[in-house]
Amino acid sequence: MPCVQAKGWGLPNRNFWLGVYNGVLVNGGEAFFHSALVLAPFLAVLGAPGWVIGMIPAVRVGGWFLPQLFVASRLAHQPFKLPLYRRTSTLRVLVLSILTATVFLVGDEPSVLVPVTLVVLALNSVAGGIGGVPFADVTAKVVPHYRLGTFWALRNAIGGGLALLAGLVLRRVFDAGFEFPTDFGLVFLLGTVLVSGAYLAFALVREPAGVPALKEPLAAMLHRLPQVLRVDTSFRRYLRVRLLGLLALMAEPFYAIHAITNLGAPATALGTFVIVATFASIAVNFVFRRPADRGQNVSVLQVSVACLMAAPLAALLMPSWQGFALVFALSAAGNSGMGIAAWNLLYAVSPAPQRPLYVGVANSILALPSLAPIAVGALSGLVGYPPLFAVAAAAAAASLAFSFRFSELRALDKAALEAAAH
Repeated sequence: MPCVQAKGWGLPNRNFWLGVYNGVLVNGGEAFFHSALVLAPFLAVLGAPGWVIGMIPAVRVGGWFLPQLFVASRLAHQPFKLPLYRRTSTLRVLVLSILTATVFLVGDEPSVLVPVTLVVLALNSVAGGIGGVPFADVTAKVVPHYRLGTFWALRNAIGGGLALLAGLVLRRVFDAGFEFPTDFGLVFLLGTVLVSGAYLAFALVREPAGVPALKEPLAAMLHRLPQVLRVDTSFRRYLRVRLLGLLALMAEPFYAIHAITNLGAPATALGTFVIVATFASIAVNFVFRRPADRGQNVSVLQVSVACLMAAPLAALLMPSWQGFALVFALSAAGNSGMGIAAWNLLYAVSPAPQRPLYVGVANSILALPSLAPIAVGALSGLVGYPPLFAVAAAAAAASLAFSFRFSELRALDKAALEAAAH
């Protein structure tokens, strides 16, 4: 099946829209598994220490990124990548169902719920990381570069609307008087249903055959990796900016905990924070859609990183929890915009036959910042949250500064746009 055959809305392509449906449902479902607003408070109520709470983003982000280089070595020579996505998605649904069932079955039992939660998050993330390589390759095959901005924006904006409803549901569930952990069990159940639909939608995509690369063992790929990073300056600079940008997220799991424990925010404020963050994400996607479609992804990335820098600064300076919604709005806007630009720029910088290699290398290296929240959680008991928010802001500032050396990457983005248009 061809990719998307028209720029306009007259001939919507089945693959394009299945990808959009996937993103919509993922955004809605992930709101019920939000690291900072659901999972961190869940473990905090169970009495988990700060370093354990800091493992949430480490496990979720690191587990997603780490396996991708290995997957790339196994997948690059195969013309069809979607079967692997289908298998990993089935595993993800299974482990989330196990978490939900455990919450309902064991009740308020930290010795069971804390390790089960971390193990399920780890398995879900690793499976998602393995499936991330075929997802990226299939998306690049079925969505031309001139529609990538629209593709991501539709996924995120419509999905943001669903996440907004999820925030309202969160408030209703937490206000309904359910005992802990039944309230969180209901939240996890709803999230599992939505993400199951998301994985099914993308599994139904009809994948065209790709251009396979030469079969290469993992050892040979690792041996070639330093040369790729040394020769491809644009790719190296891309990785540096992305790594620092992800490092700026080190404080994100602790925003809600800081608002609740240090600023006196009630638990019902979590739903409000989800709603505000979702509105910010939706607005940003509408703003960034057209620039991304026009090959201005570097500018989109820079604005997004600036938002990520402003979020910890706002958390550092905010005197009361009532204004803390601004922190989540800035963080959500930065995350959403960076997600759009980062994928588009990675597609632009990676040669099509070597795309699995580039995606695998990028995402494996970008697993490193995911360990930072563990250190943040361990240090928070000694120095408090404000100094750590300042370090996160400094990391974002460094990322923004290095992004101004992206002149070659701007040209590659434009070249990919022109090639897709012909």
